[in-house]
Amino acid sequence: MNPVLSLTLGGLQISTSSYRFFFILAAVATIAMGTVVAHRRGLPARRCLGCLLPMAAAVPVGARLMDAATKRDLYMEDPSRLWAVDLTGFSMFGGLLLASLVGIVACRRLRIDLVRLADSVAPTLGIGIALMRVGCFEAGCCFGEVCDLPWAVTFPAGSEAHLYQLLSGGAIFSLGSPLPVHPTQLYEAVAGLIGSGLALWILAGKRMEGTAFLFFAGWYSGFRLVNHIFRVAGSSLTVSDQFYPILYTAVLLAAAATLILREKPTICSLQSCFGKSR
Repeated sequence: MNPVLSLTLGGLQISTSSYRFFFILAAVATIAMGTVVAHRRGLPARRCLGCLLPMAAAVPVGARLMDAATKRDLYMEDPSRLWAVDLTGFSMFGGLLLASLVGIVACRRLRIDLVRLADSVAPTLGIGIALMRVGCFEAGCCFGEVCDLPWAVTFPAGSEAHLYQLLSGGAIFSLGSPLPVHPTQLYEAVAGLIGSGLALWILAGKRMEGTAFLFFAGWYSGFRLVNHIFRVAGSSLTVSDQFYPILYTAVLLAAAATLILREKPTICSLQSCFGKSR
């Protein structure tokens, strides 16, 4: 855990939060790589950049709105949290959903093939998610439940994980010392990279346009559904504990259903071939 990054240049020390650094790095990497991949797949680079920039700007907005919608009491007590410029109080899934909606509008306005651009961006999304989750790990947020697995991590005294354990009584038997927890941030970082690899593999196989993005969306939603089991839920949530699992399941099922329906003509043709061979 290293919540603050410091760099000395010519006697001048520059410091910033780890989460802010990795958040910005994730946005820059996703935009840059997404534009390059899209251009190599035959899309105009400038217009793709014109789509990806507002999409990137929509991520923190959507993430903050989702956070506010699920933590109403917290934001009613302090409404200024809604427009605070510090990069905290985010729900990543809300950012991705709003960015998708903005992308649909931007592609229509700039006359960009939406499905082709979505496929081009799919491999870069996982890299961006991985970078953001490394930032979460360094900041000590989004931590997991207590466990005794070999790869469990122990955050230092005074960290969010430690304070949660003290308040919940989980650290009583350890005499107040921090307990090891699931590194749920790193789980998600690895899942993002795996999703990127799968999306690249699908693109290389020249499958039907949209398959890579739909597969990535299903994969990531499915993983979030599983990772939710190991992650500590926010104490200030004002929605049901089933809100996020239902949301993840809905996106997973929508992506899976779309993939199946898109493959239906192929399945039907194969069935007809087997029928004729009989």
